[in-house]
Amino acid sequence: MAIESIGSIRPPDLGLSGGASALGPSGSDAIGSRVVGGGAATDAPGDGGSFVDALAEAARGLNTELVDADAAMASFAAGGSADLHAVVLQMQEASLQLKLGVQVRDRLLEAYQDIMRLQV
Repeated sequence: MAIESIGSIRPPDLGLSGGASALGPSGSDAIGSRVVGGGAATDAPGDGGSFVDALAEAARGLNTELVDADAAMASFAAGGSADLHAVVLQMQEASLQLKLGVQVRDRLLEAYQDIMRLQV
């Protein structure tokens, strides 16, 4: 099956961008561009946000996808006018995104445990 035939299936947007867009407006690397000084660290202008914000947004998107898929399934089961093909496709998209979310969670937990096992 070609990728073009998949249609609307896409990975969740984690708010992370690669390539040249990771560079700041002056072409400098965005890492280390936080201002540290007389108070708490703040995001530099043009910064896409923190990693935690990106994960929170991805979790909200996953929850929305799961709720929409459940509503479509309930509507179809109740005799609504939903197309069976569309309902199955939406359920599969939600399932794939849930599996991706579980994998990301597992990797983050594993990384945390590795850090905690480090001897200082």
